[in-house]
Amino acid sequence: MKTVRLIPFTVFLVLLVFSCEKRMCGCVFPPSPLSGEWVLANITYGLSQKTVTAAEAGYSETVTFDGTTTSGNFRQVRNGLPISDSRYSLSFPKGGSTEGVIYFEKDTTRQEFRMVETVLYLGERIPQGAVIADGSTYAYKKQ
Repeated sequence: MKTVRLIPFTVFLVLLVFSCEKRMCGCVFPPSPLSGEWVLANITYGLSQKTVTAAEAGYSETVTFDGTTTSGNFRQVRNGLPISDSRYSLSFPKGGSTEGVIYFEKDTTRQEFRMVETVLYLGERIPQGAVIADGSTYAYKKQ
């Protein structure tokens, strides 16, 4: 009689153990559309709409993104010196993968982006929840 009660209890324990196992899907997530190193090509100032090259602005800059389609690591280097790094996440409110918003965890800012062929356009980086009327646009080319 004890064996009859022990069998369902044993089956229950075995099922419980296997139900708690974290399953790996074996999925390989594609890289972020922003992945890679990007070099500042020019800046278009918001109010005047004047466009200047990075050399005319007086500095060189690269930004590097690595990660999956939804998140990763960001690094910004100006004149050879690192000035910013952070984890980031991407949002695509209009769908697709060439236009959206980057959310930076470290300083809780956000930045709109748009990609056209091999050029990455980044808007002014602003605090999350804020609205900017007329910010500059930074154009980067893939290195």
